[in-house]
Amino acid sequence: MAQVPPYQALKEAPTEIRQAATVALVCSSVSRAIGILTSTIIIATLPTWFPGLLAYQPIPILLVVLTVGCAIVGGKGSRIRERIASRDYEKARSVSLSAAILGFIIAGVVPGVLYFYLYMRVGNVMVKRRPDDPKTIYLLPHPSEGIFLGRYIGWAVAYLLVLFIGYTQLPTGLRGVSDWLSPVLGVHFNTLIVAVYLIFTNPLTYPPVFQLWITAGLLGGIIAGGKVGRGFMVGLAVFLSTLGAMGLAALSIFRGVTSGGFSNIPPPPPGFSLIAAATGPVASDLLPLFLQASSPADPAFIQSVTLTLVRNAGLIFAIVTISGRAASLIWQGSIDLVKYVFVLIHGKHGLKENRSIVDRPVLKTAIVLLMLLPIFGVSHYGIISPPFQAAVPGPYQQRLDVALDMLGAPNTTLQLTNLDLSSKGLVQDNNYAGANVAAFIVNNNDSQALGNGQQNQMLQILSQPALVTVYSGDPKTTATESAAVEAQFSQALGIQFTTIFSLSMGGQGTATIYAPNPELSNYDALTKLMALLPSQSFSSLISPANIQNLKYFAAIGIVPITVNGVSITGFSFDLNVQFPRQFFKGGVHQLDLKTLLGFQNNLVGDPAANASIVSMSFQPGTILYSPLFPNPLYNNATSTYYLNVTSSSQPDFVARFNYPFAPDIVIQKTSTPNIGPVGTTHIIVVTVQNLDNVTVTNLNLNDPQTSSSYAQTLQISPSGAQTLQASILTPGNSMTMSYTVITTSSGVYVLSPATVNFLWTAPNSTKISYNVNTDPTEVTSLSGPLTQFSRTFTDFQPYSFLLLIPLLITPVIETYRLIRRRAQRRKEKEMQSFYATPPPPPQQNLPKAPDTGTGSNPNNPPPP
Repeated sequence: MAQVPPYQALKEAPTEIRQAATVALVCSSVSRAIGILTSTIIIATLPTWFPGLLAYQPIPILLVVLTVGCAIVGGKGSRIRERIASRDYEKARSVSLSAAILGFIIAGVVPGVLYFYLYMRVGNVMVKRRPDDPKTIYLLPHPSEGIFLGRYIGWAVAYLLVLFIGYTQLPTGLRGVSDWLSPVLGVHFNTLIVAVYLIFTNPLTYPPVFQLWITAGLLGGIIAGGKVGRGFMVGLAVFLSTLGAMGLAALSIFRGVTSGGFSNIPPPPPGFSLIAAATGPVASDLLPLFLQASSPADPAFIQSVTLTLVRNAGLIFAIVTISGRAASLIWQGSIDLVKYVFVLIHGKHGLKENRSIVDRPVLKTAIVLLMLLPIFGVSHYGIISPPFQAAVPGPYQQRLDVALDMLGAPNTTLQLTNLDLSSKGLVQDNNYAGANVAAFIVNNNDSQALGNGQQNQMLQILSQPALVTVYSGDPKTTATESAAVEAQFSQALGIQFTTIFSLSMGGQGTATIYAPNPELSNYDALTKLMALLPSQSFSSLISPANIQNLKYFAAIGIVPITVNGVSITGFSFDLNVQFPRQFFKGGVHQLDLKTLLGFQNNLVGDPAANASIVSMSFQPGTILYSPLFPNPLYNNATSTYYLNVTSSSQPDFVARFNYPFAPDIVIQKTSTPNIGPVGTTHIIVVTVQNLDNVTVTNLNLNDPQTSSSYAQTLQISPSGAQTLQASILTPGNSMTMSYTVITTSSGVYVLSPATVNFLWTAPNSTKISYNVNTDPTEVTSLSGPLTQFSRTFTDFQPYSFLLLIPLLITPVIETYRLIRRRAQRRKEKEMQSFYATPPPPPQQNLPKAPDTGTGSNPNNPPPP
């Protein structure tokens, strides 16, 4: 029967064997690291790498060869280490030589050099080998396996961290899209947006996502602990779980769309920023591809979009798995460090006297990783284009129009037309020839129409400053002209612009939107805009600080303005401001615009202007007791007074008047609470109050509740338009109606305005009808990971029960593996302890000496 060879731990092996095994481990690790690096480079350059590979370009092919070659030679290092430990030196040396040759040919120079060095180290072991060496087989050390269920707990913690940060730190643009469409498409749309943000954002250009996935990989890998593969598996599981959440959310939305459950898309809620959505993560990578594509159905465009999304997802995968591997190495190094410190404290000589901490390769690697962890940042640089020069236009005209509505709320419009802005860098050259609109706009929640209906609808969703151009003509030609216009405005305003998108407007031209980069607040943008205007114009009357909390719309450039039926084609400035209601009562009033509108200067015409006109429009029936400044023009049909201050030095527009009585009737529509988690019951209350000292009659209160777009996700009780009538409403009294709404999805629900109309009888028995509307009421519904998980499990039954399988089976599998590892470790220790104990010396069985009492001679034994 063959004798079983003795077994010992590798740390008990001679120095040259331990060094050769360490070199083999380094060769394998370096080769794998180079393979990971080259594969990451392929992922990072995927949009250009793939077309280059199809074109047989050398660099893409070289990257593929290096990746495959490093994977091949990386696996050989582990097998060589095992052969060294089992004393199969001839085979180990042969494989080292072949790995060195492959390393030089297909894996780069570094693996080849390392494997050739390993080849020499194995040869050194063979030279020092002696025939009488014991045939000991050395057992490779087992890395720490981490805590029990470490991979399971690490996956759960890292996954919840990623989702929590995704839901709570969603960028403004994507948050706006989710709040807008989630009430229509359902709560799973929020999950879809969050997962798209987490998976398809380019981490190299958006540091928060880069840091989030690194943190998730490190946290999950450290909790999992143990071998490098455990950290990799945790990172992979977190990535696939997020991808699966996106797939389930998309499936839910697809089922709802195909079943016809969703109606039309409502307008965006107040505060929604198309620019923030277009310049945020994901969209900033895709929109440039869309701008360069001839058609959305172009195969080249589809390929570019696909490669870009795969590139971003691949980078996320690489980051989380690499950080998971690094966390496992840190775990192993920490365990080695703790063991070493424990040995030093207790004085146990488990470590050799001639070895230090840095002799441990795993610990050394962990220390190097900790020293090399960088903090990445991405800088953005812009290019300032020089201004164009052209001829100077003629004098400009300015016009200030103030109108009091039926309830006494002033609405002010300031227009400066045919401006000469060449000194500021804006010159109307040939690039403006085909432009219907070429203006820098600032929209602060104003609903004032500008241009035709389609242009106004587009401008209303721009709640952040933007440069808008609308051209008619060939898109290729107008794109160049639009870019030249953008360069002019960039120089004049001192703002760097980023192209958001370019869209066809149904035969009316091509609209291109540029956003400031970095973003500007409406206040800062309005300040820059008004700095371009003549210093003595009416614009000096208005301070941006005084109107920053009001609703206003401002634009400068080629703006669609019509004066007396004539369209203005030169540079113009347009500003519309909605001032709050004044509650004018019956009786004599003293009016001056400077006080009414908070002007900071007097009304004085600009000598450089061709005309400076001020108009004041009153409601029909208004009686003026004092004439305005010398003989103002009066239009009886519109009750409008015109004052020409071109050559006048009057300080203000002043009048005494008797305004048609506007009763102080207030209508409010409120939600209690106005914000809450999904499933919250919100009480909607509509109240009409008479705060005046007169009685109004024939009140009709109507509340259409909300748009039909929210029918699938908003439960209203009672449903349908709510109405309430009252014959009279005396002073100090009120009328109220209420109903409840329950949100079943996240997002911002914009409820329709309520309206009250009533009559007031004047002293001369004339009945005047009034209508008062509320502002749109918003109900904000919030959802987090727990809500999303519970809704996903409920909405996808019985298929969602399949999600319980990995949750229940994983602990069972981990327990089985733990028992197996413990049994294997116990067997190895028994084998090592058995062969570590020297066998007892053999006993010699000597023949017993004969009894001397027999008289026999010991030298002459008796014959047989």
